[in-house]
Amino acid sequence: MKKLVVCLLLLSLSLGLCACGSQDKSGGSELEQLCAKATTVALSDAGAEIKGPGARFENGVLTISTGGAYRLSGSLSDGQVVVDTGEEKQDVQLILDGVSIRCAGNAALHIRRAGDTDIYTMPDTESRLVSGAERELVADPNASGAALQAEDDIDLHGPGSLVVEGYLNNGIGCKNDIDILGGTCTIIAVNNGLKGNESVEISGGSLSIQCGNEGIKTSDAKKEGKGNIRITGGSIVVQAGDQGLCAEKDIRITGGRLEVQAQADGLKAGTKSAPGKVEISGGDSQIVSGNDAIDAAALTVSGGSLLALGRDKDIKPSLEAGIPCYAGKLKVPEGERFALWDAKGETVCEFEPGREIKSAFLALDGLKSGASYALMTGAAGSMKQTGTVTLP
Repeated sequence: MKKLVVCLLLLSLSLGLCACGSQDKSGGSELEQLCAKATTVALSDAGAEIKGPGARFENGVLTISTGGAYRLSGSLSDGQVVVDTGEEKQDVQLILDGVSIRCAGNAALHIRRAGDTDIYTMPDTESRLVSGAERELVADPNASGAALQAEDDIDLHGPGSLVVEGYLNNGIGCKNDIDILGGTCTIIAVNNGLKGNESVEISGGSLSIQCGNEGIKTSDAKKEGKGNIRITGGSIVVQAGDQGLCAEKDIRITGGRLEVQAQADGLKAGTKSAPGKVEISGGDSQIVSGNDAIDAAALTVSGGSLLALGRDKDIKPSLEAGIPCYAGKLKVPEGERFALWDAKGETVCEFEPGREIKSAFLALDGLKSGASYALMTGAAGSMKQTGTVTLP
């Protein structure tokens, strides 16, 4: 019986991605305590019922002006929630309790000034933030902002579900740092899916992104230690019209599961003037790209599992591997599957990329340093040997 080590990558992104069993790192008791002291706001187009201090509603806009916890429910068909705690920038905890906010011409949730903003979703609920009207996922170079726009740090905790639809520009955008710790988050955006200018870190939960431009992005590395994308846990699926993950500096993956389908580069680290690196020490990463699978100055693979396939035949990064890893040509015609067979004819890898492939990075269970593997391509059940892959 042939053993399949690599499962078929999902080519159709499920917008209703379910939670993958990750626990909300905030803990239920903490959320219960926040709910007990929170100002409650029930939104409607006719007005808002507010119980507690720190919030006011006027002309379709709910403004939160002081730090503390706020529990939001109800809906706005064309309105906005604004957080602005003034120059002191107080910490705010937003608890989304099945709330639905749509804004035709701006961010549905705009955090203008705050300290740290923690965003929770109540268990067994789905909240929704939408900017603009639904349209084709094609980026507008003149657009700005996001459906969830923050000028300061934001943390997403879960444990419920949040759907963010950015038809004006980005899905979630933050000028500083974004941390995702738990919950289920589905992002649809015409431009970037998840953009934290200074950093993005994902340590838990389930994240699904479908976007017209870059899936997860940073753009500012002026401060020490900034400009990075870091994945330590969680389940992440990205379907990007341009690059999957694009970091101004480095990309580090130490855990979790990452699946990327990108029209351009799968993982891109650094810029022409400041080359970056990709470091993989854990987790399970599957990447299929229309250009370079990994575009960086250097790639370090010391653990985890990596299957990265690109349409570009060139290998850009220098490779340092602490585990068996192949980096080189791997030709697979469009529409065909491929498999690697060991000397005994056993399958150590089988995969259907869904596009033409010319190069690969492979660090998978069953691959051994110095060993050669038959490259089989074709339709399932009728593949033929078309080459050989030899690990260093």
